[in-house]
Parts: sequence; C-alpha cells; structure tokens
Amino acid sequence: MNVTWDPPPIQTATPCTADPDRWAGGGNDPTLKALCRGCPRRWLCAKDALHTPGIEGLVAGVHVPKEGRTRTFALRQLQSLAAYAGYADQPVIP
Repeated sequence: MNVTWDPPPIQTATPCTADPDRWAGGGNDPTLKALCRGCPRRWLCAKDALHTPGIEGLVAGVHVPKEGRTRTFALRQLQSLAAYAGYADQPVIP
C-alpha cells in the first residue's frame, strides 16, 4: 500500500496585499477581521500601522476609523498587539 502526502500550499502573499482596497474600506466586516487575525504578519502589521501617519481601515484585525475617540481606542489596540509581539519602539498615543 502506498500513501502519498501532499504538503499544504505555502501562502506567499497575505490576503491584504492581494486586494488592499478591500481592507482600506473594510470597516467592521467580520470576514476580513477573521482573515486578518489569522495572518502570521498581524503583529508586524500592527507595528507598521503605528508608524504610518493617517492610517485608517482594517489593520491587524482592528478597524481604525478616520477620527474620533474610537480611533484613539483602535490605535491603542494596535499598540497593545505590537507590544505583545515584542515591538517596543512605539509612538505615544494621546
């Protein structure tokens, strides 16, 4: 009896790089959040977003609105994700 095993395909591009416009206007779409939260680059994405001025949209599974208190809360969530992954060089969020 012969048994063959096919390894799972290696994902070279993250879903957000394949269709970035979908994430920019993603809002609170649960499907996009699930894809983001399962991405191996999530922690680095959170760190990069903190250093990108004017970031908005769905980033690292967190919806970042254009303005308001919810924006500050979302940026703090991103800061927490980046810190959890060991990225300590983060800007101060007022």
